[in-house]
Amino acid sequence: MKLIIGCPIYDRDWIFPYWISCIQAQSVSLSDIGFVFVASKDDEATISHLQRWKEHHPEVKVFDILYPENVNHFSHKEGTRQWTLSKYENMVNLRNVLLEKVREYNPDYFFSLDSDILIKNPSTIELLIAHVKDGADAVNTLMYMTPVGTSYPSVMKWNENAGGKAHRDDNFPLGTYFKADVIMAAKMMSREVYQNINYRMHTQGEDLGFSADCAEKGFNLYCASYIYSPHIMSRAMLKEIIQKGDPREEESLKSLSKV
Repeated sequence: MKLIIGCPIYDRDWIFPYWISCIQAQSVSLSDIGFVFVASKDDEATISHLQRWKEHHPEVKVFDILYPENVNHFSHKEGTRQWTLSKYENMVNLRNVLLEKVREYNPDYFFSLDSDILIKNPSTIELLIAHVKDGADAVNTLMYMTPVGTSYPSVMKWNENAGGKAHRDDNFPLGTYFKADVIMAAKMMSREVYQNINYRMHTQGEDLGFSADCAEKGFNLYCASYIYSPHIMSRAMLKEIIQKGDPREEESLKSLSKV
């Protein structure tokens, strides 16, 4: 198996068709891709979408839906993200359940792609894999963690020590490819990373726990911020993006002309 794509998924029936259509449009064949989801049995609408899609794509040989009984899923109020330490802990557990299953399949690469991220660039997967082949241990694309504005990109820098506090840097060379301390949301991992790294608690989110573990074990993280992937935080935002696109894409990639 060349690649597995996976994520925890809950209450995402409204976006799954768009999420999966972006993957179907990639330059990588579906026959080279497997999927692993961590879901909840009470989320019948999302599960129905997953199962119907699999029935129509027999070329996908790996399509696992996991239902861990000891971990709760949760949803956010429409258009918001309300995080607490207990929710971060839940995400740590969900993502580690996912990693355990991916390790069993042992693909060449694992793409942790959150279910509200749309990889619109059809070369996204191909480009991220190329970066891993060229020496990145894990690499993500650019998106923003808020519905508007560009103050919270999907990359951070440790204040001092890895695993401590982290911040966004106004000097990030967005629109380019650069080494990063913390990456999140759409992470392509080498086999060495997904086989040896776990998510863990961090007061700013489980992706920081993941990135801290990478730093402690000597793995190099990068952000391919010339690839923009919209982060869809509500049904209203999805409708807006479909109709008008995301103005932050052009704003973020404008630095390409200066390179």
